[in-house]
Amino acid sequence: MASELARILELAQAQLPDPAGWSLVVDPSWLDRLYFGPGVSRMAQALPTGELGGSAAVSLDGSGDGGVITVTSMLRPGFEDLWTTQRAWIERQIADGGSTIRVRVVSECLTDGETGRWAAAGFDLVLEELALERDLSDTEGSPEVRWPAGSTVLDWSDSAAAASFEVCEAAFRDRPGFPGWSRSEWLERLTGDADFVPETSVCALLDGVPAGFVICSRGWVDQVGVAPAHRRIGLATALVTEATCRMRAAGTRVARLHVNVNNPEARTTWRHLGWRESGRRGRFERLGTPKVDCTV
Repeated sequence: MASELARILELAQAQLPDPAGWSLVVDPSWLDRLYFGPGVSRMAQALPTGELGGSAAVSLDGSGDGGVITVTSMLRPGFEDLWTTQRAWIERQIADGGSTIRVRVVSECLTDGETGRWAAAGFDLVLEELALERDLSDTEGSPEVRWPAGSTVLDWSDSAAAASFEVCEAAFRDRPGFPGWSRSEWLERLTGDADFVPETSVCALLDGVPAGFVICSRGWVDQVGVAPAHRRIGLATALVTEATCRMRAAGTRVARLHVNVNNPEARTTWRHLGWRESGRRGRFERLGTPKVDCTV
């Protein structure tokens, strides 16, 4: 399995639009889970050189109306002609799921070409994010934390979590694709694993009212939110700067995050703070039955 994972990792690295960039697609643990996890079916398209021209994986989580089939796909640049065969294989794998099961495509290295391929296969783009990163080893030019007047910063605790969820609801509920999680679901997804770092996660109050929060995991800024009533006063900048200062003090050399393309205010904040774009990611969905003919 190790040698097969190494070949898939080389393919993932080859498809990065920016060789100096970073994406989850070149994280061995991510590849191992998507391509070699329990119940995963995968295919590899070898070239005469022995390298992979393409690869895909399909897995099923649950069954019936509540089930989700997860698909991931890679093609080496210059070998897009392998898509017809790869797509036919993918459709055969998901055919047994029926017409009501949801099929989700996970792309951590999204390109315009891939977007077009999945659209032609009947999938809707439901999420598109930019991958950003910041070098924390360079302390020159790093802004100092400037909190708006009336700010109180809460280290992570049960009360900080409750206040942060209140901000999250206000900040994101009107955005397309807002999941509507309960507080317990939201906390489980963002703070429920070993990578969560409470020491670099904070909530900010303004005049005693929950106003903003930042949640971080190991090497990642996972979510930043500012209530609409408290925007454009520098609070997001203060939250991000506080988090990255704490991450640097903890020994983190590079911080990474994902930001939705439909959040231009956040993208402007990140660029202002020295973050650089390193790639794109996306999620596509459709019901199981293909909307178009996929015969080869």
